[in-house]
Formats: sequence, C-alpha cells, structure tokens
Amino acid sequence: MRYNLMKALAVSFLFFVIYSFSMISTHSEKPQHYAYDTNWESVQTYQVPQWFKDAKLGIFVEWGIYNVPRIKTSYYARWMDFDSVQYNANGKVVNTKPHPLHNFHKSHYGASTKYEDFVSSYTTQSFNADEWASLFKKSGAKYIISVAEHHDGFAMYNSNHTSFNSVQLGPKRDLTKELIQASKKQNLKIGLSSHFAYNWNFYSPNSSFQDENRQLGLASQYPSQPVSQNFIDHWWDRTKDIIDQYQPDLMWFDFYMNKNEFKPYHEKLALYYYNKGIDWEKEVVLQSQDKYSHALPKGTNVMNINYSKNREINEEQWQGNIPLVKYNLETGEEKHKKTKRVIEDFIDIISKNGNALLHVFPNADGTIPDKQKQVLEEIGEWININQSAIFGASPWTTHGKGAINTFKGSFSKQLKVNYSTRDSYRFTKNNNRLYVFMMSNSEDGVLEVSDIESNNQQNKIRHINLLGSDEKVEWKQSDRGLSIFISKHQPNKYARVFEIEFENQIL
Repeated sequence: MRYNLMKALAVSFLFFVIYSFSMISTHSEKPQHYAYDTNWESVQTYQVPQWFKDAKLGIFVEWGIYNVPRIKTSYYARWMDFDSVQYNANGKVVNTKPHPLHNFHKSHYGASTKYEDFVSSYTTQSFNADEWASLFKKSGAKYIISVAEHHDGFAMYNSNHTSFNSVQLGPKRDLTKELIQASKKQNLKIGLSSHFAYNWNFYSPNSSFQDENRQLGLASQYPSQPVSQNFIDHWWDRTKDIIDQYQPDLMWFDFYMNKNEFKPYHEKLALYYYNKGIDWEKEVVLQSQDKYSHALPKGTNVMNINYSKNREINEEQWQGNIPLVKYNLETGEEKHKKTKRVIEDFIDIISKNGNALLHVFPNADGTIPDKQKQVLEEIGEWININQSAIFGASPWTTHGKGAINTFKGSFSKQLKVNYSTRDSYRFTKNNNRLYVFMMSNSEDGVLEVSDIESNNQQNKIRHINLLGSDEKVEWKQSDRGLSIFISKHQPNKYARVFEIEFENQIL
C-alpha cells in the first residue's frame, strides 16, 4: 500500500516537472504578444537595434505625384494654390503675396491645371525595383525608407482606406510592395514613411481636394483649426494598415504628428508597432522629427533631424537628412549636391553618433536621374574603400575639428558649414582602432591632429595606415599633437581616412 502511494506520488511529481518544463519551453519559443505594457515607462526600456546603429547610411525615396512637375517638391500641391496669401502649418500668415511656385505652375502648366491632373502622368512605366535596390546596395546604404503616403494623401501602396492610391490610379501598381521585395533580395532593411498627418490642412482652401475632404470631415475648415477626432481616427487606420500589410523594419513619421491633438496616440503608436515587431521577430525602429512641438519622449524612438545636424556628439542615436538635389521655386532650376560635400556631411554625421539619410528624387517614369545615380555610385566607391571606419563604428571622445555652425533641431535654416578649413578632420572608432577622416587638403602636406598628443600615455601610437593604400604613412607625435605627412597618392579623390592603432586599448 505504502509502495503504491509512493509510486503514485513519484509519477505525479514527474508529470508536474514535465508539464512545467513544457510550459517554460512553449513560453520561450514565441515572445509574448505584448512585451511592452500600456505606458511610456514600459516603452522607455526600448533599445535601438544594433543593426540600425551599425548601418550608418540609408536612402530616402521621395516619390509620388509631385515627381511629375518640373519642380519635384512634396509641397507642390500646397504652394501651387497660394495665389494671394501664404500661411504655415499652424495657419499663421507668413506672406501676403503669391508663392513663387504658384507663379511657376501658372506659367508652365496653366491656371486651370489642378494637382490631380498630374495623376494620369504619374505612370512609373520604367520603374524597376530590382535596379533601384541594386543601386542603393551599391551606394553603401544598409536600409531604405520609402514614402508610403506624403502630405498630399496619395498612398503609394494598396490602401484599404482610400481609393487615392497607386494601385487604383496612376501607376496602378503596388510600388511599396515591389520595392520591399526587391530590397529583401539585396539584404537591405526597409522602412516606410508617413507624412499623412499634415493632410488635415495641407491643401489650400482653393483646392478641390480640400472641399471634398471637408465634406467627409477629413479637412480643416480654416487653416488654424485643431485636428478633428474624425481625421485622427482616419490617420490611425491608415497607419495601422501600412504597419500590418508591409511589416516594415522602420517607421518614419513627419513633424505634424507632433501636434497636441496627436499626442495621445504617440504612446499607442509606439506600443502597437514595437509589439508588432516582437510578433514578427524583428527589431524595429520608430522615427519622428520635431518642428513646432516636442517629438516623442526621449529614449522611446530615434530622432530625425531634417536638413540639419548636431554640433557635437549626441548621446542618443539620431539621423540627419541630406537631399541630393534642390529646386529653385521660381525657375525650376536644379542644384545638385556635389559628391564631395555629401561625403563630408556623411562623415560629420557619423562622427556624432548619427546615421545619414540621402534623399533621392526619382522621375515620374520611375527612373532615378543620372546625376543622382552618379553621386550614389561615387559614394559607394568611397565607402567600399573605408568600410572599417564606417560600418559598426562609434564616436570617439570628441567628434574632431573643423568649422561648423548649426542649430539643433529640424528644418534649421541657419546651417553654415565650411569643411575646407585647414586641418579639418573627424573621428570614429571601431575594433580598437581610431579613424581620422581628413576633411580638407592640407596646403603644406601635413595634417595636424591636436587631439592625439604624446604626453598622454593612452595616446601612444603603434602604427598608422591609410585605408585603401599599401603605402607607408609617415607621422610624428609630440606634446602638441600628431602630425601626419600626406603623400601625393590618394586611394580615392574624396576624403582620406587614416587608421591608427595604439599601444593601449582605445578609450
């Protein structure tokens, strides 16, 4: 009797152990659906994925109906109708005369031409997603961010919430899906951007779009009217649609989402997207930017600084945009950024713990202009030589030396940079090596690096190498710093990068 009781207890205990272990194993095999609780404190535990920190370079595809006119700006639909007064995103009047782009549109396309008339010309008939992805890979980029829907509300995907999309109109193709599939073949991470929040008061009162949206309760009655709940609900449905359908590695949101009316949805968005990432078994990145009000709380996302940069090293990972072309709003003339300047901007950004995002403006037929392709290819050639100083690198104790006067924050107009200052340089570190990016050509053939003086035992140098070259580098170190003697040989016509190996572990 006692033996049978002991046997029964043993069997019960064994069953309990097996059951408990199976429950633990089952739990560990698939993450919980909600890894983040319903509060900001939970989201504060978010860590920026290592893949994003290591990537350094991304491509932003600025495409939509606004690629049709000669001036390719996402604000075309807004500015073309500013025939007598101009106001900003908050509805404040900033000028009492027609916008230059209004006059341009009138003279080139006629006053009767509406923005929606461009849709039929937006065919993207020559768009080849595989060619794009191959070019972006060749540029050295590790991720792509493609516009899902801009301020004008035209969805570049198969939307379940608007018929104003690329599948039903214009190209009649799911352009987003095609680019995602091609990017995956190249092992590129893919992000999507939403600028739709600004659609609330983006169109001028003169626009027929604005009239139609008002009737649906999806547009402001006057420029400064607070965003309605009806519109916010619509924005949220469209946002979820993008996330659920395309499972992007990164979601990028424009400035208007930071208005007070949207703030209750910031937490909801972060929780929804981050938990979806866990379901997909992906490490995802949420990005926002600031213009008129504060962005999402620090530590809960990656801040994008639009067309501007940071003065110093930023503790938090960030991203800076670099447009490859700028359009004169009066003449339509294109001003292309030189490869040299793009590379120098890129170097400056990564030396301060940032990623650079190159803005590409495709043609309406779906091709990328030759001048932009050339810049991307030349950047790729330079990056290929200097990979060890870039991918996986992090900032040193200082970003370097050289004139830069910029203001922290998006849309800064006070950006003045002069990388040509004598002995201008930037630093990164990687795999116990320090890298010095030479930002200017020294007149006397010597680069003076004052940050690496010999009286600091930590700075004792073992060897210096020029990336992409087997030529011996001559150098001298003193209590005033490091002098690197520059030879005429240059691996690439753009910035030289010197690799420094120290006797000790690098700080």
